[in-house]
Amino acid sequence: MRVYKTVAIKKQELDEVICNLCGDHIKKDAFGNFEDYLEINKTWGYASNRDGETHRIDICQKCFEKLIQQFKLPVS
Repeated sequence: MRVYKTVAIKKQELDEVICNLCGDHIKKDAFGNFEDYLEINKTWGYASNRDGETHRIDICQKCFEKLIQQFKLPVS
């Protein structure tokens, strides 16, 4: 015979995303999904001044458009 019990599992759930450039909150739709945004995760290596550091950056669509206008070479 098997006897089961109900257990509660704690988990982290993404609640909000804030653009690192402008500070605006990324909006959610009626279903709780975030509008699209650029997410950058970078762990720096030995040949850098930031060896071993990890940076996470979130950029909204509006700021992404402004940012890529500054590039010398176009985004492909």
